[in-house]
Amino acid sequence: MPCSCCAGESLDIFGERGARRELRRYLRDGLGGDDAKLIAAWAEEGGLDGATVVEVGGGIGQVQAELLRRGASSGTVVEVVPGYQDAAAELARAVGVEDRSSFLLADLLETPEAVGPADVVVLRRVVCCSPSGPALLGAAASRTRRALLASYPRERALVRMFVRAQNVLFAVIRKRFRVYLHDSAELERAAAAHGLRRTRTERGAVWETTQFEPVPVLTNS
Repeated sequence: MPCSCCAGESLDIFGERGARRELRRYLRDGLGGDDAKLIAAWAEEGGLDGATVVEVGGGIGQVQAELLRRGASSGTVVEVVPGYQDAAAELARAVGVEDRSSFLLADLLETPEAVGPADVVVLRRVVCCSPSGPALLGAAASRTRRALLASYPRERALVRMFVRAQNVLFAVIRKRFRVYLHDSAELERAAAAHGLRRTRTERGAVWETTQFEPVPVLTNS
C-alpha cells in the first residue's frame, strides 16, 4: 500500500528508482482505482475547464497530468523528495502537458506560503505518510478555491492489520518510514476548519477517496 510523500528524513523508502518504476507503470496502465473514477466524474461535470491544479506530495504527478488532459489549464506538482523531479518532467513530456506543468520542491506544512492557491488541490495517498495527516489536509484545504481531492486508507479492521504489518516490516528492514491510519472524521474537521465540506466519496477495498468543496455562502434574497 505505497503512499506518495510527506516530509523529512522518514521518507527513506522514496527515491529516483521508485519514481522510475512508478513512471513505467503509469505509462503502461494509466491511473486506475477510485482516484480515477472520482477525477473522471468531476471532469464530466465541467469542473476542470480552465482550472489550476496543485498536487501535493504528487510524486511523478500522475493526477495533475490527468486533470490537465481533461481540461485544467495548468498544474504544479509539490514535493519534498527531489528524486521525483526528473521522472515527473518525463511524464509531462510523454503525455503532452510539459508546457502547462511545473515541479516545486516545498513542504506544505512547513512553508504553506510557498504553495500558491489553486482551483483544485490533490492529496493522493499522502496524509497516510505523516503523523500530522489532518494538519496536512488542513493546509491543503487552505490553498483550495474549488475542490480538494484526497485519498487515504479506509478505517477497516483488515486495513488496520495491514498497516501494522507493513510498519513492522519497515522496522525490520531498518526504514524510518511509517504508514498512519487517520480518523476520517478528524480529516473532515480539518477541511471544515478552512470552509470545505465533503461532497463525494469513492470507497475501494483499501483506499477511500473524498472530494471536498467550499461550503456555499447563503445570501438573503
